[in-house]
Amino acid sequence: MLPLKMIELVLFLILVLFFIFIILKPYIVKLTGRFCSICSSVSLTWIILLLLKILNYNIDPLIVGILMGGSVVGIMYKFEDYVKKHNKKLLLFRIVLLLIGFLVVYSLIKYLWEL
Repeated sequence: MLPLKMIELVLFLILVLFFIFIILKPYIVKLTGRFCSICSSVSLTWIILLLLKILNYNIDPLIVGILMGGSVVGIMYKFEDYVKKHNKKLLLFRIVLLLIGFLVVYSLIKYLWEL
């Protein structure tokens, strides 16, 4: 049997976490209100990968960057939903939030992979 590539392991981890969060969703929603199983699965996956990198495992920064970028876009969309309901004047701030998020992701990945 061939060993799995890192991307296959990451996709499998996201899938497993997704089903765990689907099962736990009723309990989590009681504690937190709204809850997104996909967002949580992706976020927890890149957090795990960052922790493994800090522990000196060989982690592909491209995979981490893609997952973190997806989280940044997800945060921007959540912000957009909030602003549409509360203060539409802040809609222009979406691009600022997106750019700052990408800069934070870039800086974190650059820092961790240059240690």
